[in-house]
Amino acid sequence: MKRLLILFLGAFAMLPAAASHIVGGEFEIQYLHDNLYQVNLIIYFDQRNGSPGAKDINIEAAIYRKSDNALMDNIFFTGFTETPVLYTQPTCSTTDLQTSKLVYTTTVTLSSDRYNSPSGYYLTWERCCRNYAIVNIFSEDPTFSAAAAGQTFYLEFPPVTKNGAKFIDSSPHLFPPLSDYACPFRKYYVNFGGVDDDGDSLVYSLVTPFSTHSIIAVPPLQPAPYPLVTYRDGFGFNNIMKGNPDMRITYGGFLTVTPTIQGLFVFAVKCEEYRDGKKIGEVRRDFQLLVVDQCAHDEPPQILGKKLADATFAYDNTMNVTFSNTTADADRCILVQVSDPDASNVLDNFTEKVHIQALALGFDKDVSGVLPAVTEATLTNGSTQQFRICFPECPYLEGPFQIGIIAYDDACALPMSDTLKVTVNIQPPANNNAHFVVPVADVTETVNEGDVRTWDLDGVDLDGDMLLFGVIADFRLEDVGMKIVQVKNVAGEYQAQLQWDTHCDVYDFTHRTDFKITFTLEDLDLCNFNHPDQRVFNLTVKLPGNLDPIIDSDLTANPAERRVLGLTRKVNETLAFNVFGKDGDNDFIVLSGNGVGFDIADYNIEFPGSNGRGQISSLFKWNIFCDKINLGVKDTFLFEFLVVDNANKCRFYKADTLDVSVIVEPPDNNQPSLQVNNLNQQIQFVNNAMTVELGQQITLGLVGTDPDNAPQPDMLTIDLIKAEGNVPPTGYVFAEGRGRGTAETTFAWKPECDIFLDDVYENHYTFTFNVTDDRCFNTKADTVAVDITIKDVEHDSRDFLPPNFITPNGDSYNDYFAMVRQDESTGQLVNILPRDNCVGVFEGIAIYNRWGRQVFESNARDFRWYADSEAAGMYYYLLKYSNKEYKGVITLSFYDQQSNNR
Repeated sequence: MKRLLILFLGAFAMLPAAASHIVGGEFEIQYLHDNLYQVNLIIYFDQRNGSPGAKDINIEAAIYRKSDNALMDNIFFTGFTETPVLYTQPTCSTTDLQTSKLVYTTTVTLSSDRYNSPSGYYLTWERCCRNYAIVNIFSEDPTFSAAAAGQTFYLEFPPVTKNGAKFIDSSPHLFPPLSDYACPFRKYYVNFGGVDDDGDSLVYSLVTPFSTHSIIAVPPLQPAPYPLVTYRDGFGFNNIMKGNPDMRITYGGFLTVTPTIQGLFVFAVKCEEYRDGKKIGEVRRDFQLLVVDQCAHDEPPQILGKKLADATFAYDNTMNVTFSNTTADADRCILVQVSDPDASNVLDNFTEKVHIQALALGFDKDVSGVLPAVTEATLTNGSTQQFRICFPECPYLEGPFQIGIIAYDDACALPMSDTLKVTVNIQPPANNNAHFVVPVADVTETVNEGDVRTWDLDGVDLDGDMLLFGVIADFRLEDVGMKIVQVKNVAGEYQAQLQWDTHCDVYDFTHRTDFKITFTLEDLDLCNFNHPDQRVFNLTVKLPGNLDPIIDSDLTANPAERRVLGLTRKVNETLAFNVFGKDGDNDFIVLSGNGVGFDIADYNIEFPGSNGRGQISSLFKWNIFCDKINLGVKDTFLFEFLVVDNANKCRFYKADTLDVSVIVEPPDNNQPSLQVNNLNQQIQFVNNAMTVELGQQITLGLVGTDPDNAPQPDMLTIDLIKAEGNVPPTGYVFAEGRGRGTAETTFAWKPECDIFLDDVYENHYTFTFNVTDDRCFNTKADTVAVDITIKDVEHDSRDFLPPNFITPNGDSYNDYFAMVRQDESTGQLVNILPRDNCVGVFEGIAIYNRWGRQVFESNARDFRWYADSEAAGMYYYLLKYSNKEYKGVITLSFYDQQSNNR
C-alpha cells in the first residue's frame, strides 16, 4: 500500500486556513404513501475548516410553482444525523480532508388539489458560505470582501396528479460523495451516479454552481432565478479545473478529470429525470474536489489476455473472441494476466496488491459473473497473476458485445488501472422461433354495428417451448367490446380467439371507430431473446346513420334560423317566445339554453328547457326589471339555445344551436310635477312669489305627483336644491319628502332681524325645489323656484297721536291713560304705539308731575295709568324706544261729565 509523503501535509497546510463550511449537497424527495412524502436535505460539511456553530439545527426551505414562481409551502427541518464520509482506501486518509454528511429529514403532504400544475414545482434553500480556500471561483470571507459565494440547494419535481390520475415519483438519491483527493497529472474517476426507485432514466451533465441572492448566513427565501458563482480568471464552465483533459461526466454519471494544478475546486452536476421520454424532474448536486501536489510515485498495472489455445498473452488493450453454440462451458473462457512494475520496486518493498473487475461497455448489465471466485492477488518480486474469465452459454446481447476487464493497484488516493476491452461473440443455442399458423395473416376488415365476429389466433413452436401471447393496442379491448378467449396453451402450441361484439348501445364508439391491434407470439427459449411473430388487425366498426336534430323558435318564420339579431326591449317590458326542438329519428333529445358570458338566473329569466322524444319545446320569458340589470355595464345580451341528440342507440353527439341577441333600452318615463302651495293665507302668493313683513310665518306645502304606475309607481323625492339671496338665508326648516307615486313635505321659515345686514331692511330670496322620480336609466324631474321678499315692520310715527286728557272719576270714560284708541269699524281698542321693528323697540314709559317727580312707570306696551290717587293738573310722559324718545302732556281732571261736578 502506498503511503503519502510527509511533504503532502506541508503543502496542504499552505492553503488558506480561514474557511467556511459548505462542501456541497443536494435535496431528495421520496414517496411514502397517499400524498405523504419524505424530504431529505443532505449537506456535506468541512470538518477541517468549518466552524461547528455553522451546523444549523433549524432550517426553513420553500416550495415554489415553476409556472409563475408562486410560493406553495414552507418546509421545516429540525435536527440532523451526522456520519463521516469514508475513503475508498482508508489507509490513504489524511486529517486535512475530513468531511461529514449531515442529513435533515421531514415529511410533507403534497395534496393533489394544490400540486397539479403541469409544469411542476421546485424545492430550494440558500446558505452561505462556501469554503474560502476554493481556487476556481470567487469565494472569499464576506467579512472582508464582497466576492463571497453561497450555495442554493435546488430540486425540481413533477405534479402529484396528471390528467386526473395520480402521478407517483421519487427523486434520484444515493449519490456517492467524493471522499478521495486527486493528484496532478493522474486521472481521477468516480461513479457519480445515483439510484431512481421508480426506474426512471437519469441523465447527468455538468453545470455552473448556484450562489445565493445575498451573502449573509441564511438569506431570505426567494424564488428563481438564482445567481451563478463567478469563476476566477482562467477558469470557466468549459475549464472547471484546468485539467488535461478537464472535468467531464458521461450521461450515465461517470465523472473523470486529469488535474494539472493543486487546490480546492468546486463543481456542480445536474441529474435530470425522464419518464416515457419526457423530463419530469431535476436535482442539482454541488461538491468539491481536492487536488494535492505530493502524491507518492506509482506505476499503473498492466493486463494482457489470451485465448485458451494460445501460447502467450498477446492481447493488449483489446481482443476478440468467438464461441459457437457447441462450445463446452469450461472452454468458453479466456485468460488474463496482471502485472505491475511496482512489484519490482524497492520503494514499494517489492510488493503490490492488485484486483480485477468486469464492466459492461455500451450496455447496462451486471457482468461480474464472468470473473473467477478469487479476484485479488499480491504480486511480489515482479511476479504476475493469471485469472480465468468465463462467459455464459447465453450471451448478454445478441451479436457481439464488449466487456472491460480492469486491473487495479492500491495507489493513493485512487487505484491506478489498466483495461482490456474484450469483444465477445457467442452463438446462442439453436432455437426455432414461434409463429402464428397459416392461414392467419394480417387482417383488415369493416364490421357492421351489432355484429359479433370471431377470429382464430393459433400459434406453434417447433422446439416445444412454452409460448407467450401478447397484445399491443392504444386502447383497452374490453372498452370496445373485444376480448381474447384462450382455448389452449401447452408446450409448443397456443390457441385463442379474438371476439368482437359491436353493439353500440353496449360499447361506446363515439370517440373512435377504427382500431389497430398487434398480436405477438413469443417462445420462452433458453436465452429469452425476443423474436416475436406478429399479426396486425385493422378493424373498423360501421355505425348506422343518425339524423341531425333541429332547433327553431317562433321569433321568425324561418324554420332553419341560426341567429336572431336586432331584438329590442325596454326595461319593464317582457320578452317571451317559444323554442322548439325536433329529431327525425324520434330520438330522445334535450333542449337547453344559457346566457353567453352571464348566468340567466341572475336576470330574472325563465327558461326551464325540455326533453323528450321526437319533438319538444320550452317557453323563454324575461320580465326585464330594473333591479336585475345595469345598462351602464351591459345592455346587449346573447342567448344560446341548444338541442342535443346524444341518447340515440350509438350515443352520437349531434346538436343544433340558435343564438338570440337582445338589446335592452331604458324604460319609458313621464315627468313628475311639483306643486308649491302657500299655507299662510295672510300672505299673498302669486306666481310662486310672496312679500312678507318681518315676523310673519312663512309656510309652504310642496306636493310631487307622478303619472307612472307600471310596474309600480315611481319613488318620488322632493329636495331643496338651491337657496339664494342677497343675504344667504338661514334658519328655515325643510326636510326631504319621499313617497311612491306622491310625495309631500313643507318649508317653514319665520325670519328674525338677524337676516338684515348693513342697514338694509328688505331682502330678496329665491328657493328652488325639485321633485325627481327613480325610474331606472331614465330619471326625470320638475323644478319650481319660489321668490320671497322680506321687509322690516313699518315704524312711522307721523300718525302717532296719543291721548292727552283723562278723568279717573269712575264714569268709564277716559278713566285711564293708555296708548289706545277705538277702531271705528270694530269698536275695539287698538294700541297706537309705533310698532317694534328691527330699527327701534319699545322700552317703556315714565310719567312725571309738574315738579318732576315720577308717578308712573311701565315697560308694557299695553300699560294703563289710572291716576286716581293723583291730584288734578298737568303731567308729562316720556316714551322710550331703543332708537328715539317721545314726549307729551297729560291733563288729569276729575270732572264728572254726567253731573257737571268737579
